[in-house]
Amino acid sequence: MQGTGESNGGDGAPFIGEKGRKKLPSPKEMVAHYESKGMQPQEASLKVIDDLQNLLLRVVSTKKTKSDINTLRRLESKLDSKPGYPQTLAIGIVSGAVVRVLPQIAHIWNYVRSSTSTSK
Repeated sequence: MQGTGESNGGDGAPFIGEKGRKKLPSPKEMVAHYESKGMQPQEASLKVIDDLQNLLLRVVSTKKTKSDINTLRRLESKLDSKPGYPQTLAIGIVSGAVVRVLPQIAHIWNYVRSSTSTSK
């Protein structure tokens, strides 16, 4: 009955829920639908069970796929934001140079400052 445009009231309107989505028919309505197409009650019941299982499988697999995609996107963005090997090496070299040069610059600064203050 889903997607056929039939309604639960028999007026030909589609099943519409509170949020504007198509509403699934009840199991009794689905059995009645298949029986109206000429199936025996047991056949119709089995068909309804099969349809509902397939629908459930699709819903569960869709949610899992979306969750997996979001997890992969988060991992990828974290990896993209971290520096690679060349960047890490360059950062290490620069920081090592700064550590070695900074005391010398401080020494030169102190020498210049002391020489200018005593000359006055």
